[in-house]
Amino acid sequence: MGVSDIAEFASAIGATGPVWIRGAGTRVVGPANVRAVESPRGIRFFEPEEMTVTCGAGTCLSELDEILDDRGQYANLGQLRHPHGTVGGALASGWNDQLRLGRGPVRDSLLEVHVVTGRGDVVKGGGPTVKNVSGFDLCRLMVGSHGRLGAIAEVTLRTRPKPRASAWLVVDSVDGSRIEELVGHLYRPSAILWNGLVCWICVEGHPSDIEIARTELRRRGFASQESASGPDLGALPHRWSVSPRAVFEHVGERVGQVIAEVGVGVLHGDQPPPTPIIDAAVENIHRRLKDSFDPEHRLNPGAGDILIR
Repeated sequence: MGVSDIAEFASAIGATGPVWIRGAGTRVVGPANVRAVESPRGIRFFEPEEMTVTCGAGTCLSELDEILDDRGQYANLGQLRHPHGTVGGALASGWNDQLRLGRGPVRDSLLEVHVVTGRGDVVKGGGPTVKNVSGFDLCRLMVGSHGRLGAIAEVTLRTRPKPRASAWLVVDSVDGSRIEELVGHLYRPSAILWNGLVCWICVEGHPSDIEIARTELRRRGFASQESASGPDLGALPHRWSVSPRAVFEHVGERVGQVIAEVGVGVLHGDQPPPTPIIDAAVENIHRRLKDSFDPEHRLNPGAGDILIR
């Protein structure tokens, strides 16, 4: 995989007619009447010492995870949500998993990207190291754009050391009056999920970090039990964002009906969220971006129509 693969990918997309960039189909399936093109796949470079990996957007997340795991590393691409998807699909959707609080957003993992625009041009953004990145931040723009601004062909990702240990701690009887106290006395948790009654906490790092978290919870009067995993957020089909501070109010109004990612501002529920109010100025910026990168709106038609998130 390399320059020739990117050129072939651009040629397959062409410059006219609607086209759907097909991944593993774990997130969304393209329209049957739209021509489908698959992104290049395979690992091109992996430099463990530099903690970077370059691969095709069509590379399966499981394949990438296996190679990185051999060197005790991982790439933060929200794999807990769709472990069998592709690298390009993870970046195009921009969906973070429940460990965003500690691991950060998916967009921070993308260092360099090669994309094919709606005109059929190949464009490169970013650089293989942070110090080489300057000018317009094309990488962050592509994450969460649902492939509407450009078809991701190849990426360079930042990798990280895998934590030596991790644990999910479950605390019952945590109402609105105690959740802020609990949150205020935890040191760098990877996740705090709360439904108004139960709190699930993920702690990662050295084994002693987990024991310190347990000890601190006991000292504050919180009885915790260890769990194999957090709650099944996949069983809750609706997901929306509010300000991190507003989650306490939202959960208080729907106790037991939603699960909040505390500190992040994401809510998960079995009912759709209130109709979002989209700022006209923001919507205009999104429209202009689409018109600039894909004037005929031919890439992934219909994907992410409300907003480029």
